[in-house]
Amino acid sequence: MMPPRLIVLAPSTWGKRFNSTQATSTKPLLSIVNGDVFQFGSVKPVHKKPLNWTMEDDPKEAWAILGDGKQVLFELLRGHMRVAPSPLGGLYPRLTQLNPDIDPFTSIAYASFATRRQVAGGGFYDYTARYGGVREEDKITLRQSLEEYLEAEGPHETKEYLLQLTKRLDIERFLDLPIIALSNGQTRRAHIVKSLLRRPEVLLLDEPLTGLDVQQRPNLLGILQELHINRHPRIIMGLRKHDNIPEWVTHVALASGDVVQTGPKDAVLSTVESSVFMGTPQSEAEEQPAATPKPAGQVVLETKNLTVAYHERKVLKGIDWTIREGERWHLRGANGSGKTTLLSMLTGDHPQSYLQPHLELFGKPRRKQSTIQIQQKIGFVSPELFNAFPRRVGPQGLTVRDAIGTGLHAIFTYRPRSEEEDKRIDELVGALGPEGRWGAEGKKNAEWEKELFATLPVGEQSLVLLMRALVSKAKLVILDEAFAGMNERMVEVARKYLRDELDDTQAAVFITHWEQEVPWPMRDVKKITLVDGFAAQS
Repeated sequence: MMPPRLIVLAPSTWGKRFNSTQATSTKPLLSIVNGDVFQFGSVKPVHKKPLNWTMEDDPKEAWAILGDGKQVLFELLRGHMRVAPSPLGGLYPRLTQLNPDIDPFTSIAYASFATRRQVAGGGFYDYTARYGGVREEDKITLRQSLEEYLEAEGPHETKEYLLQLTKRLDIERFLDLPIIALSNGQTRRAHIVKSLLRRPEVLLLDEPLTGLDVQQRPNLLGILQELHINRHPRIIMGLRKHDNIPEWVTHVALASGDVVQTGPKDAVLSTVESSVFMGTPQSEAEEQPAATPKPAGQVVLETKNLTVAYHERKVLKGIDWTIREGERWHLRGANGSGKTTLLSMLTGDHPQSYLQPHLELFGKPRRKQSTIQIQQKIGFVSPELFNAFPRRVGPQGLTVRDAIGTGLHAIFTYRPRSEEEDKRIDELVGALGPEGRWGAEGKKNAEWEKELFATLPVGEQSLVLLMRALVSKAKLVILDEAFAGMNERMVEVARKYLRDELDDTQAAVFITHWEQEVPWPMRDVKKITLVDGFAAQS
């Protein structure tokens, strides 16, 4: 059954700042003509050539931003970059015309799906609280959070509109769950609802499909198309290499390093390989010759009849799973299918892991090992860990090197390292750092590793936390949406490392909704799929 269509409220109720129906004009939404783009405080343009970029305020024209340099373009659209010469009529002539007394940037909403909970001082917070949280802030439901946000946005907003949005984005049934209990995909959809409740004139969505299962992607794209056609709000999306570009997107800005091309979609994409931005699987791993079958390694992890229940609701139902040395696994499942709960059992984070009759890790029952003993044998990265990782600035802040080093002991603070441990970090930075790979021209690894983790762009933070998961050469490596936020060059470097450098004693579990992200040839990968709490293997 198709979801109910979104009722677009009357334009007079849409904007607090703008009356989108009263100004008649052919002025473009965005206009940059032969403009050099600079970071504030810099005299060096970020692009090789002046930028020419015009967006017409036309419902038949829709834009997507592509390429490894898309983050710079989003920063530009948010007003975080300087353009010289300054565009006549401002960066957004249409919005300025609609209300010349209001700063147009106040009507721009941005959702990157890489935000983290605010913690005083930027410290670590316990993301495992979702499995048994007792703090008051852990009890706040999605409904309470959205209604508080709705109230803050003003009396013109209605609960009817909120319910329309949650129904269309298929999160209405989760409204009474604590926010901390939502899956990653559900949390991302809730983030979009919050952005729409602001009633922006322009909504910038960077990687809106990341973390969404295949069933939810067409639904979200259909909603965004409706909103864009009605100009409430205008939608500008950032897409990754393997995302299918929706048919209704007519124009693209392709940012490849320091070169930007803008214009009609077909004209711009004709300048690159046809497979690069059309959702075609990456094939470099598949083209390698078939590997000789290897003898089965020792058992790293074994579960029998693993079950997790909250009162009457069963989340996981009788799962049997054995992982051996050298095996590569792809864990799949729809949003809310129990993937994160299953991973929390493997890492020992979930309190119910102690109650399992048969959950053995590294040759011992889980109940006979402390959580830290287990986690020091696992290399782990996930969206929850990404959000929770400490981001202090100042003298107490972790550098890139120190952040990687925390993975040696499964901790979240600085600890002095041995010479051997520092050599291992050198190996990783040498293999995955920016120098000669994904960094700007002249970017040196030695400089990068001294930067504060908290000040890095989102994609670089994701790469650092991947390196943190790899630094100890753990027997079991669990990588949950490990490439989120990375640009294409970072992903290529990371995939190659995972394909070539994990040894035969290491087992790996890769969690993604995109099969083409899996680093290894699919013929060598075992699959486990969660559906309604049950697991099927292939």
